[in-house]
Amino acid sequence: MNWRKLIPLLLVPALAGLFYTFQRMDNTIVESPQGPVELPRYTLGDAELTRFDSDGNISLTGQADTIDYFDDQSGRAQNLRVDLVADDDRTWHLTAPAATLPAHQRRFMLEGPVLAKGQWPDNGEDVVVHTDHLWVDPDRREIDTDAPVDLQSPQRTGNAVGMHSDWAAQTLQLLHNVKMTYEAPH
Repeated sequence: MNWRKLIPLLLVPALAGLFYTFQRMDNTIVESPQGPVELPRYTLGDAELTRFDSDGNISLTGQADTIDYFDDQSGRAQNLRVDLVADDDRTWHLTAPAATLPAHQRRFMLEGPVLAKGQWPDNGEDVVVHTDHLWVDPDRREIDTDAPVDLQSPQRTGNAVGMHSDWAAQTLQLLHNVKMTYEAPH
């Protein structure tokens, strides 16, 4: 067998395969992440928090499994439990799996499912509110959402789109598409 003729015949398919491989590598799209993943500046575990209003009075107390604080002064909390303190015994109790604390703001958003337990302002009856997200403003002592809400209490149940409550003034306002069912007293 003539090796001088066989070597070029073997090199041609090898070079063709190598050329094909290099050509495919040039056509491959390498996707990079959208941006750098922002790591928290620090993380608090088993955090307890107290917020004061502009008059220096306690407006809320809470606990979170973790709170991550970032360089831009924003934060992210996990498994949050909050008590909204009123001047009387009517305190709202809120729970949510997550919360966002926007930079340079004292208000924060609970992200759902959010469970809020409070009282109806007209008769003091306990009410449980379910929603997807809920803003809490400790300075104004207000909670509000534009999301659908479901309300349950012994004498009435209902739903609406949006809710606003001032826990200091004991108001509860359902905003849009309100449907309420009342249980007649026996």
